[in-house]
Amino acid sequence: MFYRLKYLTNEAFRTIQRHKGVASMSIVIMSLSLLMLAVFLLATDNLLKVIGQAQQEMKVYVYLDDSVDADGIQKLHHDLFSSPEVESVVFIPRDEALAEFRTRLTEEDAELLNALQTNPLPNSFWMTLKGEHRDHATLVNVAGRISQIAGVEEVRYGKDFIDKFSRIIRGIYYVDIVVGLIVILSALFIISNAVRLTVISRKRNIEILKLVGATNRFITVPFIIEGAFQGGVAAVFSLLLLFAITVASRRVVPELTFFSAEKSGIYLITCVVIGSLGSFAALRRYLKV
Repeated sequence: MFYRLKYLTNEAFRTIQRHKGVASMSIVIMSLSLLMLAVFLLATDNLLKVIGQAQQEMKVYVYLDDSVDADGIQKLHHDLFSSPEVESVVFIPRDEALAEFRTRLTEEDAELLNALQTNPLPNSFWMTLKGEHRDHATLVNVAGRISQIAGVEEVRYGKDFIDKFSRIIRGIYYVDIVVGLIVILSALFIISNAVRLTVISRKRNIEILKLVGATNRFITVPFIIEGAFQGGVAAVFSLLLLFAITVASRRVVPELTFFSAEKSGIYLITCVVIGSLGSFAALRRYLKV
């Protein structure tokens, strides 16, 4: 079995060498098609990172009643932190809140605070939710639940902003799915036709192999290996082109990031599979092997 597979693999690469022109053209077409797919995937990846960073800033602000003493604050801290959705809870004393507020004012406005007889700001907690719970529904649920706790005067989480942000995210996801399907189907169509041209160019060779008694498996395996090789090479070329585009685009968008090594590996494997499946489909559908 091993020697047969080795022979078929060698035969696939010998065929590529004998038909360099057709193989090169197929790889170029596949590279450009995969580049279109890679650009879309990279844009989606960066978009998800931006959304994730925005979600990192989602906090719940819990303002306490002035009657809550130190023991009550300690109990509230424990109750809030024990919630399964909560990642961290930070207590902000009223004096610290006033000092922070003063730093954000202009010098003239800050002087007005000196006329205050008492600190009007309440003690508060800043809560951060766990990553998987930073969504609109969970924020509303957690805020509603906390507002019912004794000693809590008010809960804020930027309701208007979160509502608009959630609608924008949903819209982005819907558009991304539609565009993604169009791009993926277009890339697959172009790649399948490129592979089909490669198969058709060697139709006579396949007919000769069938006449001398070659089995379908013997004919198909070299084409699948060849398609996988072309898919892999095209993937590498498309990634190199995409990297150059990314570097050039950073002059305009400095925050733009490239695929991680893990994602690049997954992309490469996916393209190898696409190439091999394209060869297999072309053989079965168009040459009736």
